[in-house]
Amino acid sequence: MENQNVGTSATAEPPGNPRVLWISTVAFSLGFAIWGMFSALAPFMIERYNFTSTQVLVLAAMEPLFAAGISIPLGIWADKYGGRTVFTLLLVVLSVVLLLGTFAESYYGFLILGTMLGLGGASFVVGNAHVSSWYPKSKQGTALGLFALGNVGITVGMMAVSYLLTNVFDPNDPDGWRLIFPMFAVPTLLMAAIYMFFTSDPPNRALKNTSMSEIFAVYRSGVVVWLVPGLYWVAFGTLVFFASTLPTYLVDHWHVEASTAVAVYTPIFVVCVAITRPLGGWLADRYDVLSLLSVMFGLMSVLAVLLALQISLTIELAVIYTLAALSGAAAAAVVKLIPMYFVHVGAVSGLAKAAGAACGFTMTAILAGSKYLMGGYTLGFFIWALMNIAAFYVSFSRVGFRSVKPIHPIGKSVPAH
Repeated sequence: MENQNVGTSATAEPPGNPRVLWISTVAFSLGFAIWGMFSALAPFMIERYNFTSTQVLVLAAMEPLFAAGISIPLGIWADKYGGRTVFTLLLVVLSVVLLLGTFAESYYGFLILGTMLGLGGASFVVGNAHVSSWYPKSKQGTALGLFALGNVGITVGMMAVSYLLTNVFDPNDPDGWRLIFPMFAVPTLLMAAIYMFFTSDPPNRALKNTSMSEIFAVYRSGVVVWLVPGLYWVAFGTLVFFASTLPTYLVDHWHVEASTAVAVYTPIFVVCVAITRPLGGWLADRYDVLSLLSVMFGLMSVLAVLLALQISLTIELAVIYTLAALSGAAAAAVVKLIPMYFVHVGAVSGLAKAAGAACGFTMTAILAGSKYLMGGYTLGFFIWALMNIAAFYVSFSRVGFRSVKPIHPIGKSVPAH
């Protein structure tokens, strides 16, 4: 029986903190708004800079790539130093990156900028650890589901960028559009100040005296610490993958107007993901999580195959939006697994977020490769379907989970295993 991944705290569970929850949610929304900027800029860059669809897909892929790499250390630091400090510093650094973005000129300059803006996506890890540290295990699914409403920030960022490009900046001014970056930098710096002075870490934070070696030990605790990120790869990866690629895909394959793809179709997708996260968290607080996930991933597998067939734009959009709703609920349920099996929530959340972001990068690169090598997107979407089927197998068969007892089981009427 592998149980090294668990631990207990001698202190009472925290009661919850609505102020931390809502400020974290707003800060996370802002981070995701910044993360969605390059996806919205992609059709604009094709027109303004004569970039190819493959080039802008690569640009969009750099944000989740960096988010994947930075999420693990951010999660560890949040466990060690507290979410308040780490989130504040993240926002300050992000505001500096945005200001520097004003000076990006070449494709490689945009590549570096897009990479660094991945910090906005990584804000999820810090906020997730901060919120969970304030809530008892019985309420963490609901609290973290509400926090995850911040996913809608991608929609805000994309719609804001699209509106500014089409209605505010002079199309004859080649550099006026660059004011987008300082316009996002100012509220980011303000949010850093709000986070510093209006949030706090719980007074009985159990992990503040934990050594780095103890936190790192969770990654050697057994197979579950890797299976949870594997499930999150698909659940959260759905959001990252489609938010990065949907505008380019709709414009290039279905010949949708760029403004419609950016300001209408893609924001609807993100909203579908966001609104079901609280529902998924609420269900995960009450029922067996793996049973829920097996149903969700089973349906997502069927829809992913239908997506790859690309029958018509209407069917494609219906499938994409249904996938979005299911993936939002599934992501919240996977997040609930973390405090069920682990004490070091930040460290494991960082690993899970890294997996989800890495999926976004990997699938965006695969879709770009499918377009470049095969002339279309079918192969890329079939590979995505296989990933959904793999997640269904893990949750349905409970491989790896059967031999591990949760430290905080849920669902009084349904056994944990």
